[in-house]
Amino acid sequence: MAKKDKKKKENEEPPESEVQEEVLVATTDLEPEPPEVQYTDTSYTSASFESLPPVIEEPKPKKKKGKKKAEEAVEEVVKKTSSELFQWSEESLPLEEQVQKVEEEQVVVKKKGKKKGKKEKEEIPDFEKPKNWKKMNKKERENWLQQRIEEWRAEKEAEKQAILAGAKEKRAALAKERAELMASDHAEEDIRRDILAKTCTLFHKYEKEKFQLARQKQLDDEWQQYLKCDGLPDPRVVTQMNTYIHVWQESGNCDDDELDRRCQEALPMLEMLEEFMANARQYTQQQAANYNEIRLELRHQLAEAIQCASFTLLRDLENKLKWDSIKLAMYEREFKGLKLNLWVAVPLPTRKPKPVEPEREPVELFFPSIKVGVKLPKTIDGSRVCVRAARSLIDLLSESSRSFSLAAEMPNRYEDLFIFNVKEHVETYKLKKEQDEIRTKFYKEIRERIKEVEAFLKANPYTKNEKEKDELDNLNMAEPPFLPDPRTYLGEQNGFAAVF
Repeated sequence: MAKKDKKKKENEEPPESEVQEEVLVATTDLEPEPPEVQYTDTSYTSASFESLPPVIEEPKPKKKKGKKKAEEAVEEVVKKTSSELFQWSEESLPLEEQVQKVEEEQVVVKKKGKKKGKKEKEEIPDFEKPKNWKKMNKKERENWLQQRIEEWRAEKEAEKQAILAGAKEKRAALAKERAELMASDHAEEDIRRDILAKTCTLFHKYEKEKFQLARQKQLDDEWQQYLKCDGLPDPRVVTQMNTYIHVWQESGNCDDDELDRRCQEALPMLEMLEEFMANARQYTQQQAANYNEIRLELRHQLAEAIQCASFTLLRDLENKLKWDSIKLAMYEREFKGLKLNLWVAVPLPTRKPKPVEPEREPVELFFPSIKVGVKLPKTIDGSRVCVRAARSLIDLLSESSRSFSLAAEMPNRYEDLFIFNVKEHVETYKLKKEQDEIRTKFYKEIRERIKEVEAFLKANPYTKNEKEKDELDNLNMAEPPFLPDPRTYLGEQNGFAAVF
């Protein structure tokens, strides 16, 4: 009964939703119907698979117009192998079929890889059609197009050869230009050396005369200093200057009268020490260092005297300053090489503060003795402030700053122009030689690579070798890295050294 029920279920027509999964087997009168094979859950062999009928694809149904979108969907025919149709495991297949399946997969993968590695076709531009294009037949059009493509390729090749020839001509022209430039520079160097030698000889002669005059002036100044007998130290004697500065530091006087006396004594000595440092080449290195140390210490002591005198004046406002009003006081005095001005706003006794303080107004000052005007910002309270304005013949503060001195001594500070020019000429030719070596090495590597590529092309005449041909063209047009003119480069470097 169970078998009959199964047969009845097989003969029953499936519902409409399962029609897509049917697999039709077409038979003819000439072919006998395939015998029905029954399979059990316990045993089956590979021999039974050999007699399976071939799978025939279901014909695609035609599209019908005028129906709804849901009815316009086309049924997809799923191609299934015998193992997929009956849901057999691949392990049950014989070993030969498994090996064959793996080989087929490998072949498919290789074909896909070959497709990816294909090169792009040559891009041919759209040519302008002739006037009689419409009258030409298909064969004439193909012949005309083929001829036009050949002409275009010939023009392209001619352009490439022209570029290669132009690159070679440019290379030769640049080499010729460099050779002419260095030849003209060598000729100019001979003329320059002759003129500079005569000029430097003349300047050396004047320098010796100037040194003799300075030496004679120094002897006269020493004699005049000896005749003065004013009790002041001789700036040429370092020990005397050290004693003078030490006594000045130990003295307790620092009012404006003391400042006047110190200005009269220190300024002449500072001027003499400045002359010593300007002509430091006539002294030894130790003597120049001693003079410079004394000069800086004397300047610092004079600046401290100005500070101390200003502080003393502010402590005695009633006697030392001139009162313009009950709130303002002024001080003005001229010393030797120095003009000192003070402006003081004296605060009045405290008053009860207002609920809302008025906005401050900027205070404007003017010192007529030194012709200087000052405008204070609003952030500074002008009712209790002191402003000092001073003008000195000698700058006492700039040289003590950190940015005044050079970071490093100039290497060619006392070198004359003739020696500098000769050294520059030698460095120019040295740099030119290095640049020529770089270019020679570059062209040598290019020639060796060109020989290798040409040998490869000769050994493979029946292949396209497009990559090697492009490389050969690029090698023929290759240029060495940019190298500047040696003389211009050294001039720029010397300019940078002078700035920094």
